[in-house]
Amino acid sequence: MQSAMMQRRSVNLTKRALKLARVSGASHARSSVRAFAYKIDEDFNVPKAPKAPALPWPTDFSHVKKVAIVGGGVAGLQTARALSKIGKDCVIFERGDNVGGVWRSNYDSFGLQVPKELYEFPEFPWPSAVKQGYYPTGPETQTYIESYAKHFGLNSQIRFNTSVHKIFKLNECSHAWQLSFGKDGEAAQEEDFDFVVVATGMYSSNPNIPQVPGQSEFQGEVYHSCTFTDAKVCEGKKVVVIGGGKSAIDNAVSGAKHGESSTLIYRSAHWPVPRHLCNLVPFKWGTYSRFGHFMLQPHHDATNLAKMMHKVFSPVKWVWWRVVEQMFKLQFRLPKEMIPDTPIEVDVFSGGQILNYEFRDMLKAGKVNATKGALQRMTPTGAVLQDGTEVEADVLVFGTGFGKSYDVLESSLRERLDLERDGLYLHRNVLPPRLPGLAFVGAEVSTFNNILTHGLQAEWLARVMQGNVELSPDEMSQAVEQEQAWKRSWMPATSARASILQLHMMKYHDVLLKDMGENHRRKGWNVLGEVLAPYNARDYSPIFEHEGEQVEDTDVQLSTA
Repeated sequence: MQSAMMQRRSVNLTKRALKLARVSGASHARSSVRAFAYKIDEDFNVPKAPKAPALPWPTDFSHVKKVAIVGGGVAGLQTARALSKIGKDCVIFERGDNVGGVWRSNYDSFGLQVPKELYEFPEFPWPSAVKQGYYPTGPETQTYIESYAKHFGLNSQIRFNTSVHKIFKLNECSHAWQLSFGKDGEAAQEEDFDFVVVATGMYSSNPNIPQVPGQSEFQGEVYHSCTFTDAKVCEGKKVVVIGGGKSAIDNAVSGAKHGESSTLIYRSAHWPVPRHLCNLVPFKWGTYSRFGHFMLQPHHDATNLAKMMHKVFSPVKWVWWRVVEQMFKLQFRLPKEMIPDTPIEVDVFSGGQILNYEFRDMLKAGKVNATKGALQRMTPTGAVLQDGTEVEADVLVFGTGFGKSYDVLESSLRERLDLERDGLYLHRNVLPPRLPGLAFVGAEVSTFNNILTHGLQAEWLARVMQGNVELSPDEMSQAVEQEQAWKRSWMPATSARASILQLHMMKYHDVLLKDMGENHRRKGWNVLGEVLAPYNARDYSPIFEHEGEQVEDTDVQLSTA
């Protein structure tokens, strides 16, 4: 009887994970779900169906008065603020009962993997009591985001507990859009808009729960990392976590703290990045500076001089990264089977993760086990790997990421997105060249400072609407093709490659600022600082400040949120 109850609970929890996905800011059908950042075949020479004709671009955006924004996380909030500053009437559709997106609720003990200065609204800093170098928890980050929304009066623009079911174009020759939306259990409503912004983030779609043979026979409890919110369910139980990313490692640590045992099963290892290099220097000095960016694969938009310097110093760069790998091996005491096959300067674009030493220390103490392999099937009492290894489990947690779907868009609109197997390539990761009137902010981009990147995208979009950024459909398409060819020439082949920028965020931010006519060098006359000092949100704050605005003491804002 107890076994049957556990099985029913497992099924219910899995259903809850899928329900959580379906009530997102946009409803998604399962037919086009694609796991976030899974590996793909490199063959792109498969014949494609003829493209639907591009829709005509407007000569300007003076017709845009009313804007629909799908998603009330950090991207949607910053978009509403940027567009409201230039007089646009913004409506945010948020599926949940509060702002924050993924920060509203997440897995047990979640929090920022970067210090607070690297996850900050440029014009709304963390309270002074939150010291430099502190890593805020998930609830602290959520409170900070709530304070931002409250301070700038954004809550009045949000329709909470409201999901967008479908996005239509009223007429291919007009600029009008129509959204079908509603609350659970209520009849759908329709409303017209002049422009639509998708700001649902990279991790808002269906939780990816692989279908494993024998899964229905498993008598334990099944979770996805996004529903694994209370590790007390592991007490006295054997925990198995599937995945090799940051969330999977965090889940394995939580399982070890509360359970009888905890085992991490991963298919491929990724390089961990320590919070402090050599346990002395904050990692941001090696990754968030122009010097750190120079040590990467050269950007396709680099000048001829820069390309020549990259070529001349390529042996030095190679040695640099091999030294970094040895340093990280020693700091994390990586066993042979956990040393990644991919060079670190490439791996950070498919699996980079900033970790403390909890997992390392628990692994050494035997509190956590790590096994390289893949699930073959489930049994009533555990899992069997492809090499025949059997692992006992009472609790199974899938730290396997999220799907990606665009079914919220009407089919003729989806065709004009030109979606590829390695993701959705957009002009500046914001605009689809063949579908004017639609933008993606924070939904098709991944960097190591997402909150700043989303804010700069929002400001860039506002300048586009003001006519301060020149757009040409042909030039946008050429820029997309150039970006696509560059990424495919060296970046690991995953389903999210189009969105991935990671440490190339420095160049990406430069490009956005140049488009806007802003100085991309933000350190003033400090030449040494410009080259070696890490960039953060404070460097860009003048771009976001609105004339006449005064930011209140955020200590008060956070204490009352």
